[in-house]
Amino acid sequence: MRRYETVFILRPDLGEPQTKETIRRFEGLVGTNGGEIVDTEEWGARELAYPIRGERRGYYVRLDYVAPEAATHEVERNLKLTDGVLRYLSVLVDPDTDAPKARAEVEANRRRIAQHKAAAEARAAEARSETVGPPEAEAVPDAPPEITTEAAATEPTTSGSEGQSN
Repeated sequence: MRRYETVFILRPDLGEPQTKETIRRFEGLVGTNGGEIVDTEEWGARELAYPIRGERRGYYVRLDYVAPEAATHEVERNLKLTDGVLRYLSVLVDPDTDAPKARAEVEANRRRIAQHKAAAEARAAEARSETVGPPEAEAVPDAPPEITTEAAATEPTTSGSEGQSN
């Protein structure tokens, strides 16, 4: 079978129950047409790059599934007919795969992302702990000594007018 990703944007004013129902409906369409859902991600409401049908925001959803080509055509046909869908895009990810293999890839990707996130948080915590230290550690080494007003008063001046006569 083939692996597809379909991203669609729903109207933001649908409300949570109707949004969830719409997502379940498209997941069900994949299943009734011989496919299997690998992953469903709800990216949530976001600002659109440009207005679509008068809307400035949209609710983004990504479906990752393994299905025959006919199932994708049926999903796209229903996306086109549904009033709550602003835009959609389906992409062929892998022309020959199976659901367990696709699920393993998704899980491996999630683990890798979690590891990178944990490492970044550890580096940020380490950087914060290094910046907080005793005030002496923040002093600039090899700074020139400051001239006091007493030292400036006792130093000879070389203005050039002292040795000249009129």
